[in-house]
Amino acid sequence: MLTCFMCQKNYPSSQQLISHLRVEHGYYPGPKFKLFCSQQSCRHQFLTYAGFRKHLNSVHSNVQQIAQTVSCSFSESVATSFQAHALEYQFNPQNQCSSSNDSGITKDPTKEMCASIVAKLQGSGISNSLVSSIVGDLEELTSELRSQAKHTAISALPITDPNISVINESFKNYENPFTNLNTEWKRNKYFNQKWGVVEPIEITLGVRYDNRRNPKSGAYDQVPVKDTFIYVPILETLKFMGRNPDICVLLKREYRSEPDTYTDFFDGSYFKTHPLFTANRHALQILLYYDDFETANPLGSKRGIHKIGCLYFVLRNLPPKFNSVLMNIHLVSLFHTQDLRKYGFDVILEPLINDMKKLESQGLSLPFSDEQVYGTICRITGDNLGMHTILGFNESFSSRHFCRLCLIEKNDCQTVFSEDDPKVILRGKDVFEMHCQSLQENPQLKSMYGLKKISTLNSLMYFHVCNNYFI
Repeated sequence: MLTCFMCQKNYPSSQQLISHLRVEHGYYPGPKFKLFCSQQSCRHQFLTYAGFRKHLNSVHSNVQQIAQTVSCSFSESVATSFQAHALEYQFNPQNQCSSSNDSGITKDPTKEMCASIVAKLQGSGISNSLVSSIVGDLEELTSELRSQAKHTAISALPITDPNISVINESFKNYENPFTNLNTEWKRNKYFNQKWGVVEPIEITLGVRYDNRRNPKSGAYDQVPVKDTFIYVPILETLKFMGRNPDICVLLKREYRSEPDTYTDFFDGSYFKTHPLFTANRHALQILLYYDDFETANPLGSKRGIHKIGCLYFVLRNLPPKFNSVLMNIHLVSLFHTQDLRKYGFDVILEPLINDMKKLESQGLSLPFSDEQVYGTICRITGDNLGMHTILGFNESFSSRHFCRLCLIEKNDCQTVFSEDDPKVILRGKDVFEMHCQSLQENPQLKSMYGLKKISTLNSLMYFHVCNNYFI
């Protein structure tokens, strides 16, 4: 018997084992997801199912022969009672699916396998129209193969054979597995029912007037247009991640730092003195990343008009080797950069801040913990411009006080190279609060020592913008 390296179930043939990996685990190998051979202490690794199948059939063929011999000896003893229905069973896919309960394969493995292939194709980043075109071609190919198989099966039998009607009926009941996946709406519905999807929320910022061409008169009319942004609920994303048992195992681990060694965020003094992370060893450490990207030609005349701002988050509780993997970088928000200049960052951050407050005070119920799991923002990262924008500092780096870490002046930055210099005054929480009070007392001030506004991030219980750079 061949053993699955993920769930340790046994299967008599390589084809059944590969079908189990594809259907039950949705496992598609590649450079980051390798196939492991678990037969007789063999630990060979493979990047494709073709190489994995060839290895099983050549190296572990004796294991399959023993399993097939046992299976055949059992089937021969009861074959006489099923000879009348053997052909019907062979060509009836419903019977095949219902008989595979012992192997752990779902009721319709062919459909599950095709859905996993389409999901992998759609997740590669190509357009939905191209995915629909490819799925349509696969649908036509499957129909053609079905017609050829039907013709070959009927041609091998005499015209008077009564089993011809059974074959016709079996192929008539055959459902093309790509039919329910040939449109974007069908794919989204199927994937939502099978795996679940965290739906984004469109939030309105305001209304503006824009010129739109009237197709009837040909003139340009001013019409109201909503300014919106997209928010993906971060709490729902965390719950969705908690459904994965492998992630739960990693989140349940407790990582201990070595003395006098700095390898990750939890080795720093900020983490060791944090009121939440020190009291709750499984508290979620959420790292935010902000950046803008240009959807149009960055050198063309339309640059800046279609520029999009993005907020992502990474769950720092996972081991460091997973922090840079794309599957662990989750989208939080998408918005137009021009709307950011018009409405400010506080409105865009409001739904995220509300969810963070719930996570800090109420927590989440996740499978890996019997108690409520709390969490907060541990760090915010990005380039200099993005960091100054989201934290509320001056976005001009030629101004007098251009640094978000200290209060050094522009004229002294080329001569001071040590933090111990008396000209270097770090932006502590007390100094920051004093500058915020000055801005509140005199709203006409555009900035105070490089600070433009009070960030709404400071309303969180366990995060402050002044502590964002401490380690």
